[in-house]
Amino acid sequence: MIAHDDEALIERLVPMGFVCERPRWDDPSVDWASFDMILIRTTWDYQEHLGAFLAWVDRAGALAPMHNPPEIVRANIDKRYMRTLERAGVPIVPTVWFERRTDPETLAGALDALGAAAGGTAGALKPAVGAGASGLLLFSRDELDRASVHANEQIGVCGCVLLQPAIGSVRTRGELSVVLIDGEVTHAVRKVPAAGEWRVQIEFGGRYTLEEAGETELGIARRAVAALAGDEAPLYARIDLVEVDGLGPAVIEVELIEPELFFARAADGADRFGRAVARRLAFELPSVL
Repeated sequence: MIAHDDEALIERLVPMGFVCERPRWDDPSVDWASFDMILIRTTWDYQEHLGAFLAWVDRAGALAPMHNPPEIVRANIDKRYMRTLERAGVPIVPTVWFERRTDPETLAGALDALGAAAGGTAGALKPAVGAGASGLLLFSRDELDRASVHANEQIGVCGCVLLQPAIGSVRTRGELSVVLIDGEVTHAVRKVPAAGEWRVQIEFGGRYTLEEAGETELGIARRAVAALAGDEAPLYARIDLVEVDGLGPAVIEVELIEPELFFARAADGADRFGRAVARRLAFELPSVL
């Protein structure tokens, strides 16, 4: 399974001399040891099969070089990694983590504190493990009973739910996704939701456009990757940023497992990705590309 944007990546890799196959991660017939490299791309159902997915990551990652590698996958798959960013001084969207059953009164108190920090009273609940807005609930102050039920359901599924303020700028400015290949920023994309919507993903009507990221955003993106991946830069990374009242740009998510990288909108990014793969494999590229 591969997203449309990744077709641009394959179109760039093939002329470089790479042979690309597209096996499913959960196909038991695949001989993962036969590959020179495993690139995790559109495994967007992993949250529904978390144990099996992590077992596959460990098993396949021991048979062939995997990018990003199993230790990064495990560090990024649970959104409690946001605590690591916060401890490292990286600005994040104000967040409260719930790991035990909660009630409307407790949510109300946490929402009040977040509202004071971020200029609003609506909240967003996110499961600690999820992809593409799965399990996400946006709720208002008069929907605390419903929010509490949802929070407890998600805690039961993955052990933790995040409460964040509903960031007003998302509806108007959306999110800025900064893409890094081999530790270097290659491009950034502004994702803006459709009118009346708050989810920025293209499947919900979101619009994507290339944008030049500012130095502040670039610095935050680099610091976020370093906080989670350490000294060795991951092959690919995407940092999603939003504008928070009184805080400025802040991380709403770090994507180090299977992010959309917008190569159809940034051909140079696909080229640099291919060259980074070649370096890691010590693969000599054709002299004319």
